[in-house]
Amino acid sequence: MATRRHGFTLLELLCALGVLSILLAAALPALSATLPALALDRAGAQLVSELELARVKAINRNTRVRAIFDLGAGRYRIEAESEGNFAAEGPDRTLPSGVGFDPSGSTRISGGRISITYLPRGLTADNATIALSGGGGGRRRVIVSGAGRVRVE
Repeated sequence: MATRRHGFTLLELLCALGVLSILLAAALPALSATLPALALDRAGAQLVSELELARVKAINRNTRVRAIFDLGAGRYRIEAESEGNFAAEGPDRTLPSGVGFDPSGSTRISGGRISITYLPRGLTADNATIALSGGGGGRRRVIVSGAGRVRVE
C-alpha cells in the first residue's frame, strides 16, 4: 500500500518562487509609475475633506471659518473666528510627500497665500482654485465654488 505525501517538494517551492519573482520584477516599473498619481489623488481628497469640514464647522458654530494655504511652504491651516479674531484649529497641515502647491495653476493668490473663508451659512465669496503638482508631471485642481462646494479635477 502506497503512502500519500502532503505538501510540496523543495524543488517545486523553488520553481514557484522563481516564477513569482520574475512576475514581480516585470510589474515593478508599472507600479512605481502609478505612485505619483496616487499621491496626487490622496492630496486632492485630503484638501476636499479639510475644506468640507471647515464648511461644516462654520455652519455648526454659526461663525466664520477659513482655510489658509501657504503655497511657498507647502502647508495649510484651518482657523475659526472667536470674538472677532481667528484662531488656528490644530497644527498646520502638510501635503503628502512628493506633492506640492502649483501657484501657476492656482487663483486668488495674495502674498503667496490663498485664503478661503466660509460664512456661517456655509457660503464663501472666495471662489478659488488650488492647483497641486506631483512627481511625473501630474496635476490636480481643487475648486471651491461660491456656494462652498468643493471638487477635484
